[in-house]
Amino acid sequence: MLRRLALTLRKWAGWALDALYPRDCLFCGRPSGDGYVCLDCLGRLPLRRNPSCLICGAESAMPEGPDFVCSDCLRHRPAFERAFVAARYEGDVRRLVHDFKYHGGIWLTRDLARLLVALYLDRLAPLRPRIDAVVPIPMLRRKRGARGYNQAELLARELARQLHLPCRAGLLRRVATGVPSQTRLGRAERLRNAEAAFRPAHPRHLRGKTLLLVDDVLTTGATCDACARLLRRAGAKRVYVLALARPLRV
Repeated sequence: MLRRLALTLRKWAGWALDALYPRDCLFCGRPSGDGYVCLDCLGRLPLRRNPSCLICGAESAMPEGPDFVCSDCLRHRPAFERAFVAARYEGDVRRLVHDFKYHGGIWLTRDLARLLVALYLDRLAPLRPRIDAVVPIPMLRRKRGARGYNQAELLARELARQLHLPCRAGLLRRVATGVPSQTRLGRAERLRNAEAAFRPAHPRHLRGKTLLLVDDVLTTGATCDACARLLRRAGAKRVYVLALARPLRV
């Protein structure tokens, strides 16, 4: 409770300072407008340059063709239609995500959401998906209480605001399973554990809907796959995924 209050006070203090002093870019030090990273420096972040899997968005280190589908998706087709990733999880992007996620950097929400908005307009909007709602990947209540916020929800709400779409944070909930870290587990085990960790909260609001799942970092894709599977079982028609960053596939 105290941590959440501190974060709220920090946000108000930031707004007050913004009214008095122009912001300077974190990287180049020049005026950055209404964000903390100027547009020039946003453009120099390690965005995705290599061919990416048409389904899960995994960026390959190899010179793949335009119709590249990764081996994971060939063996196991995810439940989501397609996933799109804005940046490579390294360098300055990794630094920004760490500050945002682990060090109370909620003031970076608008800057990071801009990457997702650009990604949506460039890659997803041309598909004309008619998104009914933006849905963030949820956190456990105790974990959210300790951190003070869910970073995926902050991104989803800002993305939805800028795109004039509804955000429905309550359509999925996270439940405790007691499962330890999945780092050393295979894909099938990770998927089973991930499915056990989430529940659709309002199935009647899901029937026939096209949803956009939002997460900060996509690692293996098992969490988004599991959430998409559960949402579709509950009646959703289609699920797309938008993520801020993902490590390079080697």
